[in-house]
Amino acid sequence: MKIAFLLAQCTPQYLKDSTAIIIKVLKELDVEIELIELNKLPYFNGKKTKEMDKVVEMVHSSKGVIAVTNVPMLSVHGAMQTFFDCATVYDAEKFDKPILAITYSEWLGEVEAAEKILKNWSIIGGTEGYKICLNKGSDFNYISNRLERMAEDFYRLIKQSRPNISSTERQIYHYLKTGEAAHFFASSPENVPLVNKVKEDEVSAAPEIQVKNFVDILKEGSRVEKPKEVVAKPLIDLSTKEQTIKEIASLLKKQVSEEEIDAPKEAFTAISSGIYKKPSVHANAQITVKRLQQIPHYFVAKHDKALQLVLKYTITNSNEQGFIIIRNGDCEYIDDTSLAPTVELMLSDEVLNEILTKKITYQKAFMLGKLKVKGNFAILPKLDQAFTGVK
Repeated sequence: MKIAFLLAQCTPQYLKDSTAIIIKVLKELDVEIELIELNKLPYFNGKKTKEMDKVVEMVHSSKGVIAVTNVPMLSVHGAMQTFFDCATVYDAEKFDKPILAITYSEWLGEVEAAEKILKNWSIIGGTEGYKICLNKGSDFNYISNRLERMAEDFYRLIKQSRPNISSTERQIYHYLKTGEAAHFFASSPENVPLVNKVKEDEVSAAPEIQVKNFVDILKEGSRVEKPKEVVAKPLIDLSTKEQTIKEIASLLKKQVSEEEIDAPKEAFTAISSGIYKKPSVHANAQITVKRLQQIPHYFVAKHDKALQLVLKYTITNSNEQGFIIIRNGDCEYIDDTSLAPTVELMLSDEVLNEILTKKITYQKAFMLGKLKVKGNFAILPKLDQAFTGVK
């Protein structure tokens, strides 16, 4: 895997140190780094250049892009802006990959600059991305841990290969550039937004509905009017007797529903009719969020890739159970597995949160009696390295 770094005046030491941390983490994940100095690009004159051709090809051959820029005067550096200006004359497919925007300011504007990079990237054809906004006043010790985590998150985002979703701004940009409707949906026209599709029989039944496609809207400068809502008339006019029967049936249905809610929580509940029904969930019942599914987000991918573990977790205060599988340098959650667990861990939701937020380690939680372990507890130090980074 290769990741291209777009560098724009990365001279401040704070920005150099931050970039070095991210590069170090990615290299530990066997990622090839391509450093691209944008200050070598000539000013944009509306045409392609040899210098930009090389940059675009390096970006195209990469799986992801990290854009790093200093922020003078509340905006991205001129070299970064020149890159996006030059990118407008190249095909969108060249930039179809995620981006991580890293901005640094000694005054103001790092957040606005990062948002601008993400927006520009989306318009020229790029996929979604993350941002890291740095400021001279930030505590670098805290930032360094955050940078490592963000680098790992960006690595996972690239591996997921998420599909590119075109925005309205990108479609308008493409039309103004080519005079054609956005081709991003050409292979699947049923997904094209801004097109009101009406079946032939519906058109004949409601001729007042006008169908406008995206190009017509841009050419005419008109707004899409919401089609008039057609209220279907009942096919049968219920008589007074039939209405009374319908009201009685509705009341009986409501009464049965209330009895089911108030029924005792058993496997099945018998009612007077002799039919057995599974009791419904009470309206005031609390919905439990599965905590175990969040564990892989805290996995430190740079640990020993030879580590192979099957961990069975049980959250004692919610009876939630699940498995965490660690193999080939990656981590995933599954509800159930036929694999024999390496170790079983029993702990409360509060203790799990303390471990994942680095307030306590697996080893210390075990020694304090907050964590019960079934199996070889000697692997707890490895879990501290894999999920908290503690050695």
